[in-house]
Amino acid sequence: MSATVEQSYEAHTKKINAKGALTSAEIPYVVFNAADEDDALQAVLAVAPAALESVPLDSIEIDSRENDSTYKVNAIYEKNDSSDSDDEDDDDDSSTVSFDCGGGTKHMTHSIKQTRVKGTKDAGGAIGWNGKSGSEMQISGVDVPTAQLRETYTRTMRLSRLTTSFKRSVAALIGKVNSGTFKGWNAGEVMFLGMSYSSPSKSSTKVTVTFNFSVQPNESDVKVGDTTTSKKGFEYAWALSKTSADNGAPKAETEAVYVEQVCEYASFSALGL
Repeated sequence: MSATVEQSYEAHTKKINAKGALTSAEIPYVVFNAADEDDALQAVLAVAPAALESVPLDSIEIDSRENDSTYKVNAIYEKNDSSDSDDEDDDDDSSTVSFDCGGGTKHMTHSIKQTRVKGTKDAGGAIGWNGKSGSEMQISGVDVPTAQLRETYTRTMRLSRLTTSFKRSVAALIGKVNSGTFKGWNAGEVMFLGMSYSSPSKSSTKVTVTFNFSVQPNESDVKVGDTTTSKKGFEYAWALSKTSADNGAPKAETEAVYVEQVCEYASFSALGL
């Protein structure tokens, strides 16, 4: 079924200059039965007028995703002539990005390589094994240093776009991991940490918005106990150990290995980056 478009009449944001001439406008649409975000954008592009009065169509943006196939989409009309506007940010709509790579920690219960230098008990790669068997067996593990990657994007946005509905959509993505590729990173590698902005004055029409992300690359050769496996960046791999007797001496060995999905996946398209 092809996408259908209806204009929303809840709020049409418009701006005029001192002469009473229209300088910008934002017309909201609702798209039904869209296959994805691109389909929703193309559907609105096909029906939105090329100009509103004398103001040309500047862009079409996803406002929010209501369900699997329904989107709220805005058609943005704006003059780029600086003589018609005193907004200093009119020509600064591009996103910027900063990257930071620092130190963090991760918890490991099994080592990559273990060397026994004394005694007869074989820990089987388990770190901090208490040497006991059965229900009394415990493996405490250890926190080890690891790389922690962060990316921050800033984007100049219209205050009219930062509606409560948009904020709800952004808040729902916090702690989620990308379900598809995002800014060059593969699915499963990027977690959205949050958005922030500060408006300099009531008269401002645009504001710089900051989007923060944590990055954890996917791994194809994760060693857990005696097993090598793969996992996505924010998944957690661990091993279940058991004890047995080896020539009369206790021995810990890997009984099973698990890869856990501990974060929900989502599309970051609603952020508009």
